[in-house]
Amino acid sequence: MRNHPSEGVVRWVRDERGAPSPPNVSEGEPERRKLRFGAKALVTNDDGVLLVRERHDDGSPFWTLPGGGVEPGESLSECLSREIAEEIRCRAAVGKRVGRLVYRHTSRPATTVYTIFDATLESEPAPNPSERILDYDWLKPTELLSTTLEPVERFIERSVAEPDGER
Repeated sequence: MRNHPSEGVVRWVRDERGAPSPPNVSEGEPERRKLRFGAKALVTNDDGVLLVRERHDDGSPFWTLPGGGVEPGESLSECLSREIAEEIRCRAAVGKRVGRLVYRHTSRPATTVYTIFDATLESEPAPNPSERILDYDWLKPTELLSTTLEPVERFIERSVAEPDGER
């Protein structure tokens, strides 16, 4: 059973906003962007929120929530379980949906709509370099690093941090 009617479907959309385009698109020209769907995990404990350090297509590092894109025929929760196993080599109990975020990729013409699920890890994370995962860390919502993806940072600030800055 699918969690969303558009799961596993890739759509092409025209993006005419003024945001920077990937290097393969001429300036001022609307680009065709692939619209993708995926799932990310919000894993928390007393030490903070679990973030993984990953590499963009161009090799530059960034911090994000674990997870990735859905494959055809896969539910969002199946996607998240698979991505966690691939990226940080552990099993996870995927809980309820806690939100969404949209990430407009800068290294390729794609936008991904991620559904965020509450999740609990069943073992200690072990980064998988073959999945471009360099490291992981537990970070307080008020101590996110400057290379944290901006939509992830906004989601964490909005969803995890309470008025006093703690969960």
